[in-house]
Amino acid sequence: MKKITEAMIRKEATINKIQFDKEWFYAVDDVADFLNEDFTGIETVTLPIIIDGESYNMLCATWEDFERIRQKEPLEDFRGSVLRNKKPLIRKKK
Repeated sequence: MKKITEAMIRKEATINKIQFDKEWFYAVDDVADFLNEDFTGIETVTLPIIIDGESYNMLCATWEDFERIRQKEPLEDFRGSVLRNKKPLIRKKK
């Protein structure tokens, strides 16, 4: 997974973007191609983006949406062993 920030995405000329209601939205297909990642389950909104004087309706998402769906490193959430944090079972004698 590439380490990337929103400022880097905003400067990238190959990614179509639009500012709507004081928030930046980026074309999902362009970001997926740039990062070489799959964003199948991302929440999108359709916005008109002007390319070469023509208006196209494109699926867009915010940077927060992209960050939420990006793949984490394998086993990133398992910093400690699950069994190590578990208390031992004490059985009572009958």
